[in-house]
Formats: sequence, C-alpha cells, structure tokens
Amino acid sequence: MTYLKEEAMKSPIDLLVSLVSKDYTRLLPDVKGLERDIITLKKRYENEGDGFLTIALPALCDALDRGLADGKFACPRGLSKVSGGTIPKLFSGMFCKVFDIETGRLLESDSVEYVLSLRQCLRLFKKLSLADDQADELDRKAKRGFFEDDLHCGQELKIPDRMAFILDSVCKHILPNIDSFDERELECKHGPGAVVEKLTPNKKYSALLTYSGRLEELGYDINYAREGLLDVNVDSSNLSRYGVSGDKAKLISVLKNSTSRRTITIEPVIRQFVQQGFNTLLRSSIERCSVLRRCLDLTDQSKNSRLALVGSQTGQWATIDLKSASDLLTIKLVETVFRHRPVFLAGLLDCRSPEVSADKSQITLQKFAGMGNATTFPVQSVVFAVLAISALLDGFTKFPSYRNIVRVARLVRVYGDDIIVPSEQAHQVEHWISHVGLKVNVKKTFAVGNFRESCGVDAFRGVDVTPLYVRLLPVPSKKEPNTLAHLVSLCNQAWLRCLYGLAEHLREIIEELLGKKLPLVSRESSVLGLHTRLDAQDFHRWNPKLHRAETKGTVLIPLKRSDEIDGYAALTKFFLVPLLGRAPDHLVKSPVRFRNGTRQRWVPAYTGSVWLPGQE
Repeated sequence: MTYLKEEAMKSPIDLLVSLVSKDYTRLLPDVKGLERDIITLKKRYENEGDGFLTIALPALCDALDRGLADGKFACPRGLSKVSGGTIPKLFSGMFCKVFDIETGRLLESDSVEYVLSLRQCLRLFKKLSLADDQADELDRKAKRGFFEDDLHCGQELKIPDRMAFILDSVCKHILPNIDSFDERELECKHGPGAVVEKLTPNKKYSALLTYSGRLEELGYDINYAREGLLDVNVDSSNLSRYGVSGDKAKLISVLKNSTSRRTITIEPVIRQFVQQGFNTLLRSSIERCSVLRRCLDLTDQSKNSRLALVGSQTGQWATIDLKSASDLLTIKLVETVFRHRPVFLAGLLDCRSPEVSADKSQITLQKFAGMGNATTFPVQSVVFAVLAISALLDGFTKFPSYRNIVRVARLVRVYGDDIIVPSEQAHQVEHWISHVGLKVNVKKTFAVGNFRESCGVDAFRGVDVTPLYVRLLPVPSKKEPNTLAHLVSLCNQAWLRCLYGLAEHLREIIEELLGKKLPLVSRESSVLGLHTRLDAQDFHRWNPKLHRAETKGTVLIPLKRSDEIDGYAALTKFFLVPLLGRAPDHLVKSPVRFRNGTRQRWVPAYTGSVWLPGQE
C-alpha cells in the first residue's frame, strides 16, 4: 500500500507511535520500556511493512485474548520472549501487568486498563484495507472456500434418533402461525444492494413489471398487492430490455479484515424482491412466537453485548461463534427445522437462487443460500436458536414439552452466528452444532475465564475492551469523502476515550487534507467536525431569516446518477415505497451506493437553548 510522504499524510506506523508515546506514557506512567517498544515497532515496520501492523500484531492480540480466557498466556511464534519468561519482549511492560512473567499465569490483580491498552495498539490496524494485489488473492481464496463448503453441504445429514426427537419437538412449537400468511400480501420490496442484472434502483421497478408472470410463479401477485388500483397487461417476453436474467446468483467478496474477505451472493432482481417479503414475514413472526421471541431480537444486538459483559465478569455465560455459518447451513437442515411449516418453507425455497456463478465456475447450491439472500440472516438465526434450545434440553435431561422449551429458551441468546448459552452447557451446544454439519470457531468461542466476545463487543472482567480500528487511510492526491468521514469519526472516538495523542495526530491529517480547521460541532450534526464531552459548538453566524445560530463546515452528500422512470413503473414505486424519506427528485435520480461527495454548508449550531453575547 502506498502512502503520501507529504505533510498531509503520515505513515501508518506514526499513528501507532503517537498512541504509545503520547497516550500510554501519560495514562500508564508505571509501565516501563515504552521507549524501547517504539524503537522495535519502527524497525519491524521498516523491515516487514504493513503486514507487521495488519497480521503480526493482531496475531499477538489473538494470543492475548486466548490467554485471558484460558488463564495462561502462550507467546506466538516470531516474537522474542523476555529472558527466562513466557511473555514477549514487545510491550513486556504492559504484559507483565496482566500475566506472570515466568509462568504466564493470568494475574488476579486489576489489569483491565492494561488489557484495553494492549488490545488497542495490537488491533489498531486489524481491519485496514489491503493493496489490490493482496485483495485479489484473498478474493480467490474466499470464493474457493465458498465452493469447498458447498461440497461439504452435499454430505448426508445424519442426526441420532434421540437428538432428532428433541429437535423435532422444538420445531413443532416455533412460529405456529407463519403458514397462515397470504402469499399475495407479502410485503415484498427491493433491497438496497446490487442485483445480477446490474439495474439502477429505479430501473428495478421497470423490470418488476416485465416479470409479473414470474412473480405469480413465486406466489406473489403484484396487481393484488396494489389492491386492484392498477391494471397492467405486460409483455413478459420483453425481459431482455431491462437485462432481467434467470435464476443464477453471482458470487463476489467484500472486505472482512486485513487477512480475509467475506463472500456475498448478488441475487437476481425478481428473487431478491420476493426474498425481502419472506424476510419481513419471518422477522414479524419471530416477534409473535412465544419461544423464539425470548431468545431472538434481530433488531437489537445490544442484548448479546450485555450478556457478554456479564459473562466475562461472572463466568455464567459462554459466547459461541460459528465458522462460515451461512456457507455451511445446508438445505437439509433448513428443511428439518421448518418441516412443520410447509407453506412457508416452500416459499422460502422457491425464492432462493438454486445456482451461483463466480468467474468461470458455476455450481448448483447444496447450502441454503449465500449472505446476499435477504432471508439468510433470519433463517440462520432461527436454526441456531433451535439447535441451542434442543442442546440445552438434552443437557438438562428435560422432556421437550412446550413448558420446558419456553423455560430453556430464556437461557439462549442468538444474533446471526453469535450464540450465548450458560457456560456449563457450552460443550453440549457445540456437540449438537457439530452433529448437523456446522463448525465452531474455536478461536472466537469463549466458555471459561474472564474474556468474552459477541456482536462486536470484547469484554474482560465486566468491562468493554473493544478497540478502535483504522479501516481507511488517505492515498496520494485523493481527498476521498468516505475516508475523511472515517478519520473524523475515529478522531472523535479516540478523544472521548482520552487518547488525545492519537486524536491530535488524526486531526492534523484531516485538517491538512481539507486545508482548513475542523469546527466544534454537536454529536447530532451532519458537519464533519470535532466533538466534546459537553457538546460544545462553534458559532459562525446568526441567520436572521431562520433566527438561529449556524456553523459552516464540510458535509457529506450522496452522489446521484440519472435514473428516470415514469408511467406504471413510477406508480409501482409509489405503492411499494413509503412516502416518508423520498427525495424530491427520486423519480429522476438515484444515489450511487457507498459513494459520497463533499460540500460546504451552513447548519444549525445548537440543539437546545442558545446563549448569545450580552445575555445574562
């Protein structure tokens, strides 16, 4: 990766050095050897490049996390240890406050601040974007793994009779009313993502009309959904005009972290439209289900985060993470879980893409679906919750009656592939998961010790020790708006965590890129600016027309492209898209996803009462 060597750009190692030299020397005055650590960091970065920051240091942090969980630290390869000890020389001043130097045993003394500091500097660049050549290799690796997992999904699903009985009993009591829906009244809609046909957001509605016959095959009557207000006779043979294709999804990969990418399927327009309807139906049914609503809340992951914090303090809860969860979720397992809801299951399978292509490869899917399918997340959450409930019933030797199922469901919390269960039953749950073809991510599963990880929250002894991540850095001759927004957000988060040296370093980079100083703004403001604990705001002018104080600053605006529709396509959008939130020009232009521009604008400089000079 290439970085500017001018004033506006600092080497990424300078960010880490500013954190250690300015913040840790102030916050951790009793830590020794930080000057030596800075020299080591600079030399290793000079010799190893970005890989030292994005791979070597995060690997050391993985060993730290496992040491916190297991109660004993094991130094990874490639790092020198202190003489006669088990901890590494690098950051030994902080490591010795957490682990015993000779034995590596976790110390009983309060060491949360040292753990947080270590994790912050070791994981700072864990999610940094990679150079194109590295990204291409990781893209090929991710797609290869997708196809290999699909071969694994083709194996026969063998569940022992006892487990099958418990699982079937639990499945009978979930989502009791989901089959009573009317297919013609599904709340179908277009998602925000791309589709195989490469249609712009508005052109999706034009294509939808040409596909009305295919919609009826999938159980959705678009004319009925408009309550008979529109009678359209469409020539279905004209599909090629809009690039509408068949049933094949396209496989791509997106950045996950500096060492891996995540595969996502781009779905055909008609299938993703219907998938959104089943997604909405399943989510609303979960909220009404007396069993699943006790362990699933797909709109709020903070419940998982709170249990992770409690589990790290009391040891009562274990956090289980799955490896390639969606890629190993087989059709057979989904059919087993939803077999008592045949109408919903049939619709679910009808709207999935049966084939996936990537580059020159093409397969018929044995797994349920990729992550691009709108139903994948809620479906896998239900499946994992059912498996966890069944495992606990088996572990507690409880008969799978409705009353026992409801009681046990209270002991489970699932969000996607993040599962939380009582620690003493963690191995039982892992055993069940392995029996149905899924894999537990051992590195990110914690059932003992004082460390837990769930839904993006890292917890140690009841304290949130989640680090900040540098995901983007400026590149030569580019003032990328998304990068600026990320750096401003990171700067504000660092300041609020008392990492003033890191925050100041980021502020200098941002202001030199912008060519102007950042104003103080409210946390609710749209302006790119600095936040304070008291929510102080700069006052630049008084607007006599609007009678308000205003601040001038840089704001992000979505880039738009020409995307005009009219006639029946526009009327279809009227019925399917809520009025609230529509832009005035939404029938003429549409925003380009993930792309923004910048503008200088005047915005309100207050959120409540305003004090003006001269007022008492």
